Amino acid sequence: MKIKNKRIKPSLLFGPGGVSVSGWTTVGLSSFRAMEQQAEAAVRELIQNGFDAASSAGKSPSRIRFRIEQYKIRNIPGISSYKKAFQGAQESQRKLNNEVSDNAQAIIEDIDDCLKQSECSVLHVLDNGIGLDKKRMGALLADGLSVKDRNASGSYGNGHIVAFPASELRYVLYGGLSTEDQTQAQNFICAGHAILASRQGKKKESLSKDGYFVCDIKNDMLDRFVYAEDDNIPALIRDQLNWIQTEWKTGSVVSIVGFNQFRRDDNNLKNTIFRAAACNFFEAIYSGRLIVEFEDNEGLETLDKSTLERVLRDNRDQKRGSREFLSGRRAYEAFVTLKEGSWETVKTELDEVDIVVKFPAGGSQTRYDLCRNGMWITDRPPGFQNHFGNLQPFTCVIPIFENEKVNRLIREAEGPLHNGLDMSLLSDDKKKQLRGVLSAIREKLKEIVPALDNESFRPTDIFVVNMSESAKSGGRKTNRTGNPFIARRHRTERNKDNDGTENGTTEQIEIISPGPNPRPNPAPNPNKRNPKFNRSGNNIQFQGLVVPTGARTCKASIVSGEKVQEGEIRFVLDESIDITSYGTTYDSYVIIEPDSLTLNNKPAQEKNLRMNDEGDILGVALGALEKDEKYNIEFTYRLPRELQVRDNQPVVLKAEIVRRAHIDTGTSE
Repeated sequence: MKIKNKRIKPSLLFGPGGVSVSGWTTVGLSSFRAMEQQAEAAVRELIQNGFDAASSAGKSPSRIRFRIEQYKIRNIPGISSYKKAFQGAQESQRKLNNEVSDNAQAIIEDIDDCLKQSECSVLHVLDNGIGLDKKRMGALLADGLSVKDRNASGSYGNGHIVAFPASELRYVLYGGLSTEDQTQAQNFICAGHAILASRQGKKKESLSKDGYFVCDIKNDMLDRFVYAEDDNIPALIRDQLNWIQTEWKTGSVVSIVGFNQFRRDDNNLKNTIFRAAACNFFEAIYSGRLIVEFEDNEGLETLDKSTLERVLRDNRDQKRGSREFLSGRRAYEAFVTLKEGSWETVKTELDEVDIVVKFPAGGSQTRYDLCRNGMWITDRPPGFQNHFGNLQPFTCVIPIFENEKVNRLIREAEGPLHNGLDMSLLSDDKKKQLRGVLSAIREKLKEIVPALDNESFRPTDIFVVNMSESAKSGGRKTNRTGNPFIARRHRTERNKDNDGTENGTTEQIEIISPGPNPRPNPAPNPNKRNPKFNRSGNNIQFQGLVVPTGARTCKASIVSGEKVQEGEIRFVLDESIDITSYGTTYDSYVIIEPDSLTLNNKPAQEKNLRMNDEGDILGVALGALEKDEKYNIEFTYRLPRELQVRDNQPVVLKAEIVRRAHIDTGTSE
């Protein structure tokens, strides 16, 4: 290699701080530090950047390798300057603020604990893409500057902040190996970025919270840094670039210094990375355009088309996702749709768009997932909610490819994490165009999906209500608020060896019985009146079919699977059907509105209502239930007070019927 900048060794340099002063809890960075889905966000962003870089280089498949290694703290590039800056920032912040917030103190302790160790972990993320050059490196170190291919999934510089919370030191290094277009000469480049807090220099000048591992910082906005190049690059990065040169010719590496395992306790980094990759990039991996690798001291493992289904299947019991990303179960269902569904072509004003549609056996919940450039974007395309309630349940994947005009339109509507569509980000003309595309897809689905036949669709033991918060149109209630579907539940059975252990088996429907020897009902107590709501109880078998009649109303028919002296019904937010991304707890019962409940077309009597301490109606006594006898129920409900639901966010309810002891309230009919 030709040696450049050999007289200027790179170091961690902090430039002038300007007028603003920043503390430890930098806006944006602190929120990612506390975010429960930090691993998902970071892995998604790192893979996305590498995947786009390979697309820009015309390489397929894109290869992303996560490599974990240990380094002596003293060998971390720029660590001496880092320690001095860290100490100075602490002193300056104490003078500026007598008291340090709890969040700031936690960050300081994390950094201090890491620096006291003799070694630290470094997570290298390598890709076989176009490689970083000076222009792309400058964009990466800037805030919000984009130089990516306009069809790419994201932008260089945008979103890179999500990797910093994975570093106890909040310090990330970057390396790139690129080829010049004209000379075909290969260029090696390196830089780094550390985020601490503002401090005062020796001459009482203000110094920035941001430190850059470069040879020099220039007073030129268009050409800010002198980068370390070729043999001037420290070994930690140079070794990775040499490997890239041998194996892939060009590419980049992101090195997270003081890697903290994404603050997870499961201690299985490979599974964390593979799960995030599979759930977010199942379309790219299944099509063979993306391969993700994990390497540690135990060897190399690969996530590709041949292993994707196993990884998704192993994680399909992850029922709860987040507001931002798919859970394992929902990702697996989307993958099955992609694998087994029928491909259809939709003609729009901009492009011909492909969709994949599947009709799950035995019924399911209607759902749709939009992917762009192989990456999952959203399961709530604007204008899709409340349009398919009268159709047979189906699942749909909408893969938008990079050579389509609609690709750029959708990309502009995505937020910084590329996990939703926000129409407000578009101009009026582009809003109209995107609405037209989504409307064409929606109408195509209505054309090919059969209408729902209530007689042929009969779940075998529970019914579920799928309703939307915004189920009104022009002030009028609409009956297109959801459709019934079979819930996949988990049944636990006793081990045949009777050794006290339990065998879990996943079935399409959970059938819960009261056991072989249910306790006999106690004698009636004439002095006990209108008992309070009790969460516990022995579930009984029943069949059900529900027809939504409004935003928060429903009409249902149920058939008891057994004779019961006293039954009680209640409705609960269902966590096992993974549409509930709003973060509530199990047994979150909905509140039934007073005077709204009818049983067999008669108003429910007050004595049969079961209330909590606040007077909310959470359950209703049904009285004696005869086997195979039909019961009709209508009611209006509201959600628990602690539940925050965004507009158009679907809500899933589960009905429960439990066996109760016979109660005589001592009042006449």
